[in-house]
Amino acid sequence: MLERPAIEEAPPTVSQRFWRRLREPFPDPEHHRGLHRRLNPRNGERVLQVVPKHVAVYWPLPLAVGALVVTTIGMLAARPSSAGQLLWYASLLGIAAAGVHAFVVWRDVFVVTNWRVVRLSGVLTVRVATMPINRILDMTMTRTPLGRVLGYGHFVFESAAQEQGLREIRFVPDILSVDREINNAVNRETRRRERLALQRRRLDDPAGEPDGTEPIEGL
Repeated sequence: MLERPAIEEAPPTVSQRFWRRLREPFPDPEHHRGLHRRLNPRNGERVLQVVPKHVAVYWPLPLAVGALVVTTIGMLAARPSSAGQLLWYASLLGIAAAGVHAFVVWRDVFVVTNWRVVRLSGVLTVRVATMPINRILDMTMTRTPLGRVLGYGHFVFESAAQEQGLREIRFVPDILSVDREINNAVNRETRRRERLALQRRRLDDPAGEPDGTEPIEGL
């Protein structure tokens, strides 16, 4: 029986590539090409948590929609005027600006792996900022009164290299669980490095005297 020749798929068009790039980082950042180029799953790196922005960050969009509704009702109820039309067009412009802002914020995603923290952001120019877990010297968590009511907070990271792209992460939903996940990852990485250092010392001096330190229990 003759085998049918394989049908070659046509390369994606410019519009298809553009749309794929726009929707690449989120809601499925684990398949983001820029992120995958920086991960090392063969050596055990895995994604622990994907953290999008809290919905509270999108407040300009419903506010702009509400302003448009109010101006539309006012124009229908009263006599049309140039001032009312100007306010109506300004409301449309506000919705467009709020929509662009919401889309930019929607693409700003924070990812925690067992080795590093990663931030994906950008629209046409995608930015992937990474910071190794062991480089985090200090992590400050801030929860404003409104954030405590709505369930979000902000992170400020201090590292040895001072990577500015990952210094401040705002509007983190369920920030307590994210903070716990990062601290657990830092502790696991510290224990792993201590075990590796102990193994190297034993290999370098197999006949040496024990130094009295015990291996740390853990992973």
